[in-house]
Amino acid sequence: MGSFYRLLIQCDIEKKKEIDIILGESNDDPEIGWSLIIEEDSPRFNQALNFFIDLIETNLIKLKNIGVSIDMITFWYMYEYEQQCNMEFWPDITKRIGELGIVLCISCWEK
Repeated sequence: MGSFYRLLIQCDIEKKKEIDIILGESNDDPEIGWSLIIEEDSPRFNQALNFFIDLIETNLIKLKNIGVSIDMITFWYMYEYEQQCNMEFWPDITKRIGELGIVLCISCWEK
């Protein structure tokens, strides 16, 4: 797997089942919680962060009602690179993430 985005909600297996009902089924390792991965070959890849933001904003009240707090949610950009690592995030995206109070995590590794 090359570069990808991950929406991660840290939770136990019981909470994951409740989140599955609200956000749809997790598509990653259930041992880490609820997770949605968008890989670089997906048509959603270029808008992955906007998709994550919209998904959380739309369902925030439902998530809070089942005990999911903002500090349990992170957005990840996992980036595999050769020679040099560069990335850009547009201000409107980082502003929306910040307004939600969600942490954006970036992990880079060389091929």
